[in-house]
Amino acid sequence: MAISLDVLASFAPFNTLNHEYLIQVAEKAALRDVPKGTIIFKRGRPFPEKVYLVGGTVDLIDSAFQVNTINPASESRRSPLNITQPTQVSAVAKSDVTLLAVDSDFLDLVLAWSESSDEEADLSGVSLHDDNDWMSSLLQSPLFSRLPPANIRQLFIRFTAQKVQADEVVIKQGERGDYFYVLESGSATVIDPAGKILAALRPGNYFGEEALVGDTTRNATVKMLTPGKVMRLNKEDFRELLQEPVLRYLSAEELRTRPADAAPYQIIDVRLPLERRMQAVPGSQNIPLNQLRNHLKNLDFNTVYLVTDDSGRRCDVATHLLNQAGFDCYILRDAESCYAGI
Repeated sequence: MAISLDVLASFAPFNTLNHEYLIQVAEKAALRDVPKGTIIFKRGRPFPEKVYLVGGTVDLIDSAFQVNTINPASESRRSPLNITQPTQVSAVAKSDVTLLAVDSDFLDLVLAWSESSDEEADLSGVSLHDDNDWMSSLLQSPLFSRLPPANIRQLFIRFTAQKVQADEVVIKQGERGDYFYVLESGSATVIDPAGKILAALRPGNYFGEEALVGDTTRNATVKMLTPGKVMRLNKEDFRELLQEPVLRYLSAEELRTRPADAAPYQIIDVRLPLERRMQAVPGSQNIPLNQLRNHLKNLDFNTVYLVTDDSGRRCDVATHLLNQAGFDCYILRDAESCYAGI
């Protein structure tokens, strides 16, 4: 069931958002009908969504069993029923009710982006309100959705804008990586060393990160097709704000003691087959780094992927690619200690 922007804007903090952000929230928000007597959420429990009362009556019950009744005429219904996390009250539907639900993490990101664009209305002379398509695209990407809101704010502060012309080469294959780029406007192509076009880029697409993660040279050229603008982030800021916060690690001991009901996992070794001949983690799947991108379509989003750290910087690049694609992944520390078996 779709929700109108007018209804959405009647609640806080949506009433503080610009139109383009309201549209983003409306696409993710859900209206739910809940029957009388349903426990919507319990006190002291984490709850992944912010929920608002659209219709009906809800009782909020605190630890002393005091009841605060909320209905559409209540001024407090403009705020979420679960203001705190974890919740300090239990919510029970006193009648059949209609609720508006928005994922809490997504809402945090939208607010962070909104506040960042308000505070930093001009980055190197380019207004963030000129074109927000690139921001919306980034917001919906799996990699950026994992960042803490504070990092999102800092990213916008540290991004710098650069105008580019048609046929201009933004990054060149073989050069050292120094910046991470987001295409704000215009269109571009990714070209391999043989001159083959690998991909077309549009506003919101980002590029140049692999050379920064692996501290290597560029493996492709990006050339503008039309005039446009790119937002760029230097290597140090990229690593501090975008790379390191999403990296997660797991030791061999932690792997051995994982609960039996934990999600299934697969160990991935991104070394070349020749490097595995002498030693490898038992049960690991060999997907050389240069083949990983093509193998992503064969991976399972319900599986946790552990990338062995015996491949040096290649494991960082592989983990970044998996994070970027939305997979749940870790770096398996001290992989050599697992050669005898997990």
